[in-house]
Amino acid sequence: MPKTTLHPHRPWLLAALATAATLAACGGGGDGSSTGSNTLGGSISGLSTDGLVLANGSDTLAVASGATSFAFDETIGSSYSVTVQSQPSGQTCQVSHGSGSASGDVSSVVVTCRGYRVYVANTNSNTLAQFSVGSTGALTALGTATLGVSFMPSALVVNGDGSRAWLNYRDDETVSVLDIDSSGALSLSSLSGQAATFGYGLNLSPDESHLYAVNYGGASVSQFSLGSSGKLTALSTASVATGLAPYAMALTPDGAYAYVANASDDTLSQYAVGSGGTLTPLSKATVSVASYGSKPQGLAMAPGGNYLYVTLAGSAKVLSYAINPSTGLLTYSSSQSTGTTPRAIALTSDGTRAYVANAGSATVSQFLVSGGSLTPMATRTVATGTTPSGIAITPDNARLYVSNAGDGTLSQFSVGSGGALSALSPATVSTGGLSPVSVVAR
Repeated sequence: MPKTTLHPHRPWLLAALATAATLAACGGGGDGSSTGSNTLGGSISGLSTDGLVLANGSDTLAVASGATSFAFDETIGSSYSVTVQSQPSGQTCQVSHGSGSASGDVSSVVVTCRGYRVYVANTNSNTLAQFSVGSTGALTALGTATLGVSFMPSALVVNGDGSRAWLNYRDDETVSVLDIDSSGALSLSSLSGQAATFGYGLNLSPDESHLYAVNYGGASVSQFSLGSSGKLTALSTASVATGLAPYAMALTPDGAYAYVANASDDTLSQYAVGSGGTLTPLSKATVSVASYGSKPQGLAMAPGGNYLYVTLAGSAKVLSYAINPSTGLLTYSSSQSTGTTPRAIALTSDGTRAYVANAGSATVSQFLVSGGSLTPMATRTVATGTTPSGIAITPDNARLYVSNAGDGTLSQFSVGSGGALSALSPATVSTGGLSPVSVVAR
């Protein structure tokens, strides 16, 4: 945890820190953010757990549970930009009024924290369901349980501080921008971009500066830059080709490489990601999975970026591929059996557990992960609702949710210390719509 450095010759700083609850900080100072004499702080609401770390340039500040205000140890010059570097356990915090020019001391930054929210795309109802996560992990619909949209929602992604989301559709070319308020409620923004055609996959770059829309019908990936408001702007190369029926995409954590699962020609496309976000096919543009099975549909990236996991919906398998750190090229490593029609896969944030939603057998397969290889847990599968199609784990790895497209429900589980799933009570909750597919927990 960052360490507090107190300066006895700055009495104003000691007073600010004394009113801010228990804080800890460290300052880099090397980026010019600490060259002035203005103080920087603000208010905090709703923080009930430890782990929150705020940043202003290279200066960081760890904030303890229960704090209602904060003040950075280092002073600032003419500008500032406060962001959340690390989220607290079990919560998501947003910053508002976090950046601007400083002609004097700044105390107007506002940090608002809340429990996790779960969002679900009800494809056949043209709605997005939204839930709060209770202390046991059980879901409760928000006051506005569903948000109506104009088309069939497909994939939904949420940024790291839970303040914004993006949505694509199965029957329209629009990519919608959604705002998320401090309570976690969704609302449609007037901002939108255009993908090449309908799709199932949507991905943010690790630094959240670019967004990629996987176009199932167009055999391509549309690529956008993102403005501070979430607005999408097509890159000069608006799209790049994939294999047939691209279904999912994954990027390495450093943002250097990207991969797409092509369900209809049994290949994986592999790309380098340029400094401007543009995808460029690697020297070997595709890798065939045909020797191991068919219909690659789900992708998950190891947190270290050294392995890619691929579900084969036509062959009841999940494959492991090693990623060459210098070239980005994939090399087959191993495989494991799953239930029927494995469609989606998720890994815990530490990469030690993996879970696969098996649409054809109404189960989730659960695996231990070590050295890139998957090993089934003692209980290989747990039951879900009908046609599980999407899967999400809360950022603290404590809860897991599965969207069941066949019966309009979410299955909800707690994650044990060894990674084994246990159904919560109740085991499922209604999404208030038909054919829930994409599910996100933030």
